[in-house]
Amino acid sequence: MIIVGAGPGGLALAHGLRGLGADVTVHERDAHPDARPQGYRVQLDEPGLTGLERCLPAPLFRLCLATAGAPPARVSVRNRRLDTLADRSAARPGSAAGSAAGPGSAPGPYAVDRPTLRRILLSGLAHRVHHGARLVDWAYRADGRVTARFADGRSATADLLVGADGVNSVVRRILLPGARVEDAGLRLVYGRIPLGAAGRAGIPDWVFDSVFTVVTGGPGHPHLGLGPVEFATRPDAAGAALTPPVALSPAGDYIACMVGAPAGHPAMPPFEELRRLTPSALHGLALRMMGADWHPDVHGLLARWDTNSLFPLRISTAGPVPAWEPGPVTLIGDAIHAMSPVLAMGANTALRDAGELTRALADASGASDVSGSSGSSAAGPGGALVAAVRVYEERMREYASAAVADSRRTGQQRVGQR
Repeated sequence: MIIVGAGPGGLALAHGLRGLGADVTVHERDAHPDARPQGYRVQLDEPGLTGLERCLPAPLFRLCLATAGAPPARVSVRNRRLDTLADRSAARPGSAAGSAAGPGSAPGPYAVDRPTLRRILLSGLAHRVHHGARLVDWAYRADGRVTARFADGRSATADLLVGADGVNSVVRRILLPGARVEDAGLRLVYGRIPLGAAGRAGIPDWVFDSVFTVVTGGPGHPHLGLGPVEFATRPDAAGAALTPPVALSPAGDYIACMVGAPAGHPAMPPFEELRRLTPSALHGLALRMMGADWHPDVHGLLARWDTNSLFPLRISTAGPVPAWEPGPVTLIGDAIHAMSPVLAMGANTALRDAGELTRALADASGASDVSGSSGSSAAGPGGALVAAVRVYEERMREYASAAVADSRRTGQQRVGQR
């Protein structure tokens, strides 16, 4: 089985498929795991935690939780004067109210360091993840299997190809050429505020009252997003305590901090120009967008930004996709349902996808039919593998379309998303 894309969803799925006994390889276009900035903080709760637990070996799942922080299970929205506009539970329906359970137990929400999560997900997959493998094409074979071709001349053939290759998915472009990914009309400057040896000293208490806080100037105006990441256990220590150990880099506590604005804001340059700005210029741009009428706490927080951590992001959202005929190629995560980050559902839905596809394949009749062995009859039309893909895709379209719509609606209300 072939997975294209080594993001959280693709790597979690690789573990899930390995647990079923499948011969699985992951092909990632980046030259190495840290080749480009991909963000800092990920909020994990339901349904992502269930998907992650379904896929990962138990020690790695426990390590994910052991290194995560568990802030209060609330999401706060404030205006530029810091008056509270909304304050709601961050726990998903059907789950317990977050951090009362404490770090190391589900269901969250948890504040997870994305680089740490990536290293945990790579553990045990070292010889199965091929970096520098940019997919250029794939095609069905006469025997019902799929061949993927890469820019360096390599190719691979398998019973199942899964596109986990993000917003600009090559797998989706060929499978569903009519599928649209739309510019949501939002631009972000994303970075970190290190807490350092002094910890919370000098940081306003309200920053730590919620798993995430949005300070909004209203639709059409800039906004500030803040998410604290305070490790329950230092990642390197937690990884070293496992048997066998998992090598994790030391990491200090921080606050993920982003300043966003609609693409049409007078101070916001076109995205190609935004990408060329230096970190110092990005910092200056964000400061200019926050005028004197914003609370002094906001200016104080931005003064603490680690300038070298800054990079720009363009937010995308998926258009509706009609049902398609299932086969030995499918999609997970942003490759099929990119969404605004305002509800923190992007990573959670990708991990749910990984868990749902693993579950569907596990439930399929005949273990050998989903093992990825050559010549498996399940790869043919009507086989157990295609039937499992059908079950997964039907489930995924239902929950993912709702998540995309909810994220779009909330983004329009809070931060001026299109």
